[in-house]
Amino acid sequence: MRPHKIKERGKSKDRISEKDFGPKVQASPKAKREAMVQGFSKLWESLWSSSIHLDSALSKLPPQTKSIIAQLLPTVLMRPVSQAEALGVGVPSAEPWSIQPEALGRWRPASLMMERMYELMSQGPSQVDPMREDFPSEMVQEWEETWGKEIACQLIDTLGRSAPLSLRVNREFGVSTVLNGLKNDEPLPVRIEPSTFAPLGIRLAGYAPVLKSEWYQKGAFEIQDEGSQWMALFSLWPEHFGALLSEQPGRVRAFSTSFESLPRFKSSLTVIDACAGAGGKSLAIADALGGRGKVFAYDTSVKKLQALRRRASRTQLRNIQVAPIIEGAEDAHVERFKGSADIVLVDAPCSGWGVLRRNPDIKWRQSRDVLERMPKVQARLLSAYSRLVAPGGRLVFGVCTFRMAETREIVQGFLSDHPEFVLREGGFLGPGPCDGFFMQSFTRKS
Repeated sequence: MRPHKIKERGKSKDRISEKDFGPKVQASPKAKREAMVQGFSKLWESLWSSSIHLDSALSKLPPQTKSIIAQLLPTVLMRPVSQAEALGVGVPSAEPWSIQPEALGRWRPASLMMERMYELMSQGPSQVDPMREDFPSEMVQEWEETWGKEIACQLIDTLGRSAPLSLRVNREFGVSTVLNGLKNDEPLPVRIEPSTFAPLGIRLAGYAPVLKSEWYQKGAFEIQDEGSQWMALFSLWPEHFGALLSEQPGRVRAFSTSFESLPRFKSSLTVIDACAGAGGKSLAIADALGGRGKVFAYDTSVKKLQALRRRASRTQLRNIQVAPIIEGAEDAHVERFKGSADIVLVDAPCSGWGVLRRNPDIKWRQSRDVLERMPKVQARLLSAYSRLVAPGGRLVFGVCTFRMAETREIVQGFLSDHPEFVLREGGFLGPGPCDGFFMQSFTRKS
């Protein structure tokens, strides 16, 4: 489930190179500061003048500049009003949400906040409580109308703070082995602990350079949110992992289970991850199966599927196959393989409200047109890929949002149009400490 990529109005500047962000950081403090200011200004302007994703924009920065700006920019995007207030930066009433997207690149409080946070970095991170004004009023209003003011306040508090960094340990290594290795062999600069609910998860209190770890090079873990890990396991064992799902979004309670107690699947099991993206859940499913069965990863992005091949090779998982899909032509592909899968996961594109901590630019870019279009896309994909499910097989629908129009209403519409499916386990997971998800399983009548 991926937040929908939103194309912005105006001249496209997607082809951005490192030189667009100014010179590399020099040795002197003054040169460092000037390079930081210049890099931030260029980056900030590019976010609103193109459709470039935040992570892609950050990747274009010189390494030394990136390491600093990657810590500061998400804070500005997550808490534009409360952070400004804490730093003594004035923000006019109703801004930044009253500003048109094409004018956001010139929003002066952003650069002022960045400069002041940079100056204060040596003092360590400060605690700033999120405010209602840190989110578009229409967004908060929908939360209140759907879930009530108490849950809306919880969502504001959770989604206005930085997300932890989470790892999924590959089964052959084991959580305790990797945890001890990261603590002792290559000590990390943040607190590290096992997940309280994801059986193969490890949670870090903040950013750490884990991709440089020898354990990562050996294929011992992948970076993956605990909720995303949970959805992969839910698609295989909903009768066990569905117990943690709730009727409404909110913090996840502690839960423990072991793979030893889970039923085993036949070696001929066929699983399809129909909207795989970069394949995090495909890898998690393939690893949970112990390399047995077949996991097919579908996506419209050939580039992402190529990245998935490389990741699968590093972890030596041989039971994954990728299949590029032409967007809008899903029916033709489905027709060739209908009724062939034991389990189909439709991890659909969505508004991404459950992952606002990791993608805070979503709330700045998202238009009403996108919100109205998403349910139609989800309903079409769920209907199309449901035909892949064999009689007696399982269909799982998932999104990283908690909007009623993209969750419960999609389920109700699907059941109305597809009486051959029976409703099973489902509900909301997170946000807090993981990202926010909705997942629902169905069984096709035999």
